[in-house]
Amino acid sequence: MPLRTASPFLKTLGRPLGAFVLALLVGAAGAPLFAAEPSAADGVSAASFNLADVRSMQYQEDVLANELVIDEKTVPAHPGDFVFAIEETGTNETYLRTMMPLVEALRIASPERRVLVRRIPSREFAQSVKAEKIPFVLATSGTMVSLMDELGAVPLAVRERTLTGGRAAAAAGGLLIVDAKRRELGSLASLKGARVAVESTVSFGPWQWLMGRLIKEGLDPENYFAAGEWRPHDVPDVFNAVLSGDADAGLVSLCTLERMEREGFIDPTVFRPAAVLPGGAGPCRSSTPVLPDWTIGYLTTAQSDAVRRVAAVAFSMPERDGWRWGTRVDLSEVRGLMQALHYGFYAYLDEQTVKGFVKRHAELFLALAALFAFVVFHALRSRHLVRVRTKDLEAALAEKTRMEEEARVSRERLSAIERVGLLSQMSSMFAHELKQPLSSLSNYIGGLKLWNARRPTSDADRAMAEGALEAMAEETARITSIVNRVRGYAKRSTEPLKPCDWTAVIRRAVLIVERHDARRVPILTAPGEYLAADPADDRPAMVLGDQLELELLVLNLIRNAGHAAAGERDGFVSVSLNREDGNFVLHVTDNGPKLSPEGFARLTGYGDSVKQEGLGIGLSICRGIADRHGGALRFLQLPTRGICAEVTIEALPDEEENDKKNADGGADASAPSPDRTKEI
Repeated sequence: MPLRTASPFLKTLGRPLGAFVLALLVGAAGAPLFAAEPSAADGVSAASFNLADVRSMQYQEDVLANELVIDEKTVPAHPGDFVFAIEETGTNETYLRTMMPLVEALRIASPERRVLVRRIPSREFAQSVKAEKIPFVLATSGTMVSLMDELGAVPLAVRERTLTGGRAAAAAGGLLIVDAKRRELGSLASLKGARVAVESTVSFGPWQWLMGRLIKEGLDPENYFAAGEWRPHDVPDVFNAVLSGDADAGLVSLCTLERMEREGFIDPTVFRPAAVLPGGAGPCRSSTPVLPDWTIGYLTTAQSDAVRRVAAVAFSMPERDGWRWGTRVDLSEVRGLMQALHYGFYAYLDEQTVKGFVKRHAELFLALAALFAFVVFHALRSRHLVRVRTKDLEAALAEKTRMEEEARVSRERLSAIERVGLLSQMSSMFAHELKQPLSSLSNYIGGLKLWNARRPTSDADRAMAEGALEAMAEETARITSIVNRVRGYAKRSTEPLKPCDWTAVIRRAVLIVERHDARRVPILTAPGEYLAADPADDRPAMVLGDQLELELLVLNLIRNAGHAAAGERDGFVSVSLNREDGNFVLHVTDNGPKLSPEGFARLTGYGDSVKQEGLGIGLSICRGIADRHGGALRFLQLPTRGICAEVTIEALPDEEENDKKNADGGADASAPSPDRTKEI
């Protein structure tokens, strides 16, 4: 170990021993910890705490972050508070499964103290912790080594996996996965030159551990793989990249594949692990060395009483899903790997290589490159002048072809508009002829209600008949409203827009399809901001619109999606409603067969149906309704199969104000929509 790194490392060997011994004594005794003497810096240090409730605690999966954690950035810390900084790696997995249980345990053991948490990105973690003087940190093992060298941090506990017989093992590693159909991929040698989709590269993690294996086996880590591509949406994008062929292999964290298979998120026969090392952490397979996982550490700003409490609580927490906090914090292997990769604190080693020489003389190399580029440009300029005439001619021919194509498209649209106009006239005639029969039907239903009320029969029989007549009257009124609306369109007269609840409109449209559509498939309501799993928990989404027109819009989209997925054995339709930048966004998604480029382009046509039996006016009506409400309708082609219809309508100003107030009082639960679709 170099001399410059040995000193801060040796300082960390003795300082955590007191906390470790204290935690072990508390775990053995099972009694309340004696009170520490109060100090000026810690006004509540004399309060005792009991770990019995911590050992028997039940983890609360449904507790929201804002109910347990206070943001340390916005709330000032008081003496006695537990102040943590957690490394933000781009996923909430660690925050929910590691930080939140620790916060809950600290609250149980010390209810008189607050727990303040600051989420800091990996790239600025050490600087922020130092600047804000945060006493406790929860970080990855690589970041903890950097904190030890730069700030004198002391590792207190490490997250480890429990094995058979009570043994414990390091819990961090990575697994390479490949498409099960690609039988040629399996060993590490077969993946040379492969494109690897990486779960995350914002911190010291699986990609660096994989490079460490290459170094250990005498391979060149910089040139072994063709590319390591970071996927912006973590685990789902890694699996999708492998399945779609965008990557030859994917690299995910330890136990991710097993957990996804166990919870039913993926088919166990679709993906296959590759380059698996023997051994590993229990039932989880690994393609990289298994190293220490997330660690709890403290800095010199931490009070001794607070350190003892955090250590005692962490080591007293019950095991959760095979994980626990362990005392054997050995980061020497992590340090050695960081030194071999010239990572983090050891980046200065690059200056002793050819690459470092190039970095030091970057300006000179740039000047030489600019001179060479000028010479090449001068040589190519003469050739360019010769080709100008040819390119002009090619551009003229391309423009002619483009204009001919535009003329063809215009003719097709004109024909479609004429067909829509004819259908509009026919619809007006049908609406006029249906008005009288509908009025008669309403009168008959009214007469049947009077007859039913007076006929000699039982109350149950009369109530059943009354319910059927009420349903008939409701549907008749709805048909009459639609007929009147069609006549209004023919006369160019429409009802004024009024505030209405789009959530209730969507629920009614779903109910109509479930009751009356013979070709329907299961309609799944995706729980989100406004549509809940239980309709009773829905939130109102107020927009300025016409309730009937919005119902026709949603009804048409759900029916089209259901008909598209009806031929699939596992066909379904998913409906969700979310809030984005002052607008309500409705998504209607199906898993029907993937459309050809020509079929997908027909969705943007005018009066052109993608169904053989369709007249081509359903989507035109939907676009007209969306335009009248100041919204937008577009379609997204999903990567493997299915279509997503997206409708955006502006929310009412009052609703925006309410959402703003709600956002000020709680955590933001919105999530960005997937960008893996092909937009029109």
